[in-house]
Amino acid sequence: MSADDVESEIHFMKTYSILKWDELIKLNDDRKSLNQKITLGLATKDELLKQIKVELNMLDTCQLKIDQEMKENNTVYINTEILTILSNRINDMYNNMFLLFPVEKTSLTEYIEFCSNNTLFITKCSNMLNTLMLRYHSDPEVYITAATYEFDDRNDVDSARQYFSEGLKYHKNCKRLYVEEFWVEVQHLEKTAGASLSIAMGKYRNLIKHFEGDIKFHFILLDRAIKLSAVRELQCNIVRDMVRKYRHSELMWQKLAKIHFDGFIYHQETEQLHYDKNYISGIRNCIKTYEDGLKENLPLKNKHKLWNFYIDHVIEIRKSYRMKKETIRNFMNETMERTFQEAHNNKALRKSEHYIYWAKNTNKDGHRILRKAVEVIEDSVELWIHLISYYLSYDCLEMGIEAFQAGVRALTSKSMPLWEILILYLGNTHPKLLQQLYHEGSHFPFPEINFIIRPEYLEWSVVHNGILSTRELFIELRDIKPECKQLYTTMISFEHTQNSGITKLRTIRKLYNDVCNTFGQTDIKVWSDCIRFEYKYGSHKLVKEIYKASLLCLEPYLRNVMAKEFEKLKEEFVEDDPKDEGVIVIDDDE
Repeated sequence: MSADDVESEIHFMKTYSILKWDELIKLNDDRKSLNQKITLGLATKDELLKQIKVELNMLDTCQLKIDQEMKENNTVYINTEILTILSNRINDMYNNMFLLFPVEKTSLTEYIEFCSNNTLFITKCSNMLNTLMLRYHSDPEVYITAATYEFDDRNDVDSARQYFSEGLKYHKNCKRLYVEEFWVEVQHLEKTAGASLSIAMGKYRNLIKHFEGDIKFHFILLDRAIKLSAVRELQCNIVRDMVRKYRHSELMWQKLAKIHFDGFIYHQETEQLHYDKNYISGIRNCIKTYEDGLKENLPLKNKHKLWNFYIDHVIEIRKSYRMKKETIRNFMNETMERTFQEAHNNKALRKSEHYIYWAKNTNKDGHRILRKAVEVIEDSVELWIHLISYYLSYDCLEMGIEAFQAGVRALTSKSMPLWEILILYLGNTHPKLLQQLYHEGSHFPFPEINFIIRPEYLEWSVVHNGILSTRELFIELRDIKPECKQLYTTMISFEHTQNSGITKLRTIRKLYNDVCNTFGQTDIKVWSDCIRFEYKYGSHKLVKEIYKASLLCLEPYLRNVMAKEFEKLKEEFVEDDPKDEGVIVIDDDE
């Protein structure tokens, strides 16, 4: 900065109380320090960015102060030289940063925004970009950012083309660079009312040749071209090429159906494209496109995928606002029934959610659809749930039990949700049948099921049959293999709830003894629960014996953990009286 600039800046800061004197001195010291580092090549990018932020904040503050003074004093005569001084400094700092360090999209975008907000720097920005774009940049987004700015903000298509060209020299396979370059040509084509068609078409032809056979890239180009209405000839060429090149791809038929749905109607006979505002026409052409595609000689796997695309689109349409009109509702209802039935007949309906949707929305018997579904997808828990729930909702118990038994056979270890549905239903309607179901579930040869049902059966029994019958039932359920720990803990909790005349210490102690012997090799909690019981209701003298037994029974790697657990228990139950006085003792059985 010149001496005059420094003096002008200090004068403005003091006059309008922007900074205190000590703050101004610190700011200038920081600037000098950074300039020295830049000269010596010692400055870091973070230091430059930090100082740029400081200067930008200062610029905003000064601009606000100037606006405030003009408004309060109703004058336009105020010295704004400070804005130029600060802006020049910021511009110089960006220049230094771009020369010293690799250019990144974020910092370049911030620089462009700075220049855009300062009309004096618009030209300087373009000059800087012109210099920067002659260099190699590892991030293709740098070229895209610069080119987009020149086209969108400066209306300079030639500079934009030049920057894309420079970027593609170094990033020959970067699809995003090609796509953004094409998008500029599409927008320019609309701006020139078609005058640049030959350039846009040439660019498009080169792209599909360069990415030969890349159908998804073709779709990206189509999506860009179809955004603007005044480029119909280009759109038509892209769609025509898509249909010709990818006729045997299910993805092409899906894409064609989607653009038809959006109103872009392509006539395969004339190979022409037009836009139809009538959404009913779009829906009908969309449906016809899927049906035309299914008539093609596609491989079976691809045809099944197209069926799924078709079904998903039918569902999407039926959920949309376009179903308000009765004519389109009737058309789509008929289409849904026909489509789902044909997909099922062709063994292409393979998703449980599709069958469920069909069953819920059909005008026919939904349960018939669900029965078809479980024949096709036997291992779908969701389908069996819907089928059984359907029968039970109409109190068709016999059909419901039949479906339940078939579902359990099909799902085996995954069938718990089916048991839960039937248990809940029978609990409200048929308690005797519920006991039979609990019995069957307890003996069902899959732990994933019987481990859950055995404790539930016990809980049901104590409510309906009392503790004496439940004790007998426990013995029966206990002998089923593999052993179920939850069964023991449930029975212990029942014994605890009995009044003192019925609850027997020996009974609970025997249960703890059994559960520790059965599960005590790998389960510390059964031992800690047993010790806690003796502390609270039994004999303190037995506690140490139980602890010693736990160390003998547990796997070696668990013994240290058990020792720590025992110390916690001792702290929890302070042994004030070693003679067991004051302990609540429950009478033993004779």
